[in-house]
Amino acid sequence: MTKISWKFPGVFFIAILMAFPVAAYGAGALQFIPDISIYSVDKGGLNKPEGVACSSVYDDIVVADTGNGRLMKYTFMGGAVKDEAEIKVTQVDYPLEVQMNSKGEIFVLDGQQRRIVHLSKEGKFEGYVDAAGAPDSASIIPKSFKIGENDNIYILDIYGARVIVTDPAGKYLKQIPLPKEAGFITDLAPTTGGNIILLDSAKAVLYMSSKDGTSFSPFTGNLREYMDFPVSIVFNDGLIYVVDKNGGSIDLIGLDGSFHGRRSGLGWDEGLLYFPEQMCVQSDGYAVVADRENNRVQIFRIVN
Repeated sequence: MTKISWKFPGVFFIAILMAFPVAAYGAGALQFIPDISIYSVDKGGLNKPEGVACSSVYDDIVVADTGNGRLMKYTFMGGAVKDEAEIKVTQVDYPLEVQMNSKGEIFVLDGQQRRIVHLSKEGKFEGYVDAAGAPDSASIIPKSFKIGENDNIYILDIYGARVIVTDPAGKYLKQIPLPKEAGFITDLAPTTGGNIILLDSAKAVLYMSSKDGTSFSPFTGNLREYMDFPVSIVFNDGLIYVVDKNGGSIDLIGLDGSFHGRRSGLGWDEGLLYFPEQMCVQSDGYAVVADRENNRVQIFRIVN
């Protein structure tokens, strides 16, 4: 059974799916059960959302509402969306990716400037993250970025073919070159403990560098038999969540390189994904996915 909840005035509505046998996708113990889909807001519907961030401390979810050139912030608590707020700043025209640190501050990759913008928890402009002190810092072109332990910032610099690590204030700490044998690196993710994982979308291979490493090595074989076109990754609780854009799924990979199954699938119905871009994992056990071509954000309950 599907229950639809409406909030008036405006066009903000949430579709809530009750758990039933066909709602869980994929083999193995870890299941994704469709819970809530955020479609639209009081100030207009979501338009091609590409990024989403979950706070590790607060109950906040921030969405890069790419087509509308804004961020949307929601409070998600107890399995329900309780509040929403629109964030629009002149420094962000085309948000592609969004992250939050342990203070709830917001960082967003703007696709027009190709710069990482730092906002306060409330959405006030605080500055840019430009990896001050990094070699050739003026030529950095971020493709992606993540915030790891101690709020360090990990930047995938496609122009310099490297990963740059900065402190929470954006000051350069170190860099690691991308593997020369890679096809096209599209995303990265720090693990607990400070290792760094890279996603090679062209070859469907994952690479890793240890916390104190100076290079990346592959730790999976070619994963093409499991996924079509992976575009982004998230590390959580010992697993790597791979967003397969063309396959419309989330694929689970262990740190030993083993495949743990596929969740969801390509489609328009609730619980299915249509060209998803990014995801995050909320602290109390929910996977939040930017379902781009369905113009929504889907939230799945993770059940072991």
